[in-house]
Amino acid sequence: MSTRFASATAILGMAFAMALSLCIPASAFAAEGGVEQVDVKAVAHFGFNRATLDPRDRDAILADVAKLKGVTWQTVTATGHTDATGSSAYNTRLSAKRAQAVKSYLVNKGLGADMIRTQAKASAAPVADNDSDAGRAQNRRTEIEFRGVRSTAN
Repeated sequence: MSTRFASATAILGMAFAMALSLCIPASAFAAEGGVEQVDVKAVAHFGFNRATLDPRDRDAILADVAKLKGVTWQTVTATGHTDATGSSAYNTRLSAKRAQAVKSYLVNKGLGADMIRTQAKASAAPVADNDSDAGRAQNRRTEIEFRGVRSTAN
């Protein structure tokens, strides 16, 4: 990893941790003129039979969240998925490991573990067909949804 890439990743991680570190209840904003719900979705893809985050996906998970200013993040849901190869029981365990890998990464970046919920959907919710290598690759993923609020007052 180049020094420039490592430095950029570290800065992005610090910005992400600072953005997520404030857990202010939505009611605190209400007196100032209201709040709006903010949702950010990201996807991490995985190799066949793997539950290790790709470095490019790690950075992508943080990039969109770090761009948003003034958002108080409240919950994160990481939902693991698999392709249809293998037994249902195996795919359920693998999808849980994928969701847990995302959770561990986010906790290591400063997000509180209690804010992150994980789910395992195995092969129950494909986004592509499972009849081709390309389709199966798209189905091997964890979907991450960040939910928060920000003040609408100017």
